[in-house]
Amino acid sequence: MIITLALAWSQDAPAEPPPAPIAVGDDEVDETVIVTGEAAVLRARDELVLKLRGEGYVRHERDGEYTVFKNDTPYLPQVWLHDDGWLQLKAQPPRVHSPGHSFANQGSPLNYLWCIPTLMTACVSVGSAALGPRQLQTAREDVVDATRPEVQKLNDAVVRQHLAQRLYKDIPADLERIWGDQAAPAIDRRRTLFLYWDSRTETDAGMAAKEAIRAFMKGVVQQSADPYTPGELEALNGARQTGNPLVL
Repeated sequence: MIITLALAWSQDAPAEPPPAPIAVGDDEVDETVIVTGEAAVLRARDELVLKLRGEGYVRHERDGEYTVFKNDTPYLPQVWLHDDGWLQLKAQPPRVHSPGHSFANQGSPLNYLWCIPTLMTACVSVGSAALGPRQLQTAREDVVDATRPEVQKLNDAVVRQHLAQRLYKDIPADLERIWGDQAAPAIDRRRTLFLYWDSRTETDAGMAAKEAIRAFMKGVVQQSADPYTPGELEALNGARQTGNPLVL
């Protein structure tokens, strides 16, 4: 049985504003923002790992995109930390371990020799099966409650890192590719850029993306030999799908 913690921005928690769009082509600033975002994710992840250690968990192994943590107490659930900052709690299965050691600390392989004279009775733990359903649910809820602030902070850092990557790398690359396609007529390229702007949702992240696209239009397209004309912009705005019109 698995509990998945969906880590989204909490409506009750104060949200940081998204990073402000910057001038397209400012590679030094772009890279600084992205590296800063990566550092914030690493700090938040370290804080969560320290919190898990305080709850008796130690890092056990890597499994794909997860880091698996197991507790010294054999019946407590495993914690699977995804690289994107969300958690899964999984019941601890029965395990064979060396005598006097927990799942999280197996000790020397030579210790398993002591299992032979004891016929394995000192080497087998039943894991989470030792708890009833209500006790197991309570154990899971305790882990969730204990790590909630650190998990929320890590989630926020990951979201902001992804947003910075989108604003400062992905979107500028898309805009430069569209506008730089000299095989297409300028009027078609301007329309494609407008549709790209109009396709952004009007969430905080979407509005930040819209502003980054608008900055490109003002700083590059409108300064070129083929800018938007007032009539063209009026017609495009008249057919837009989102709320406020594009103003250059």
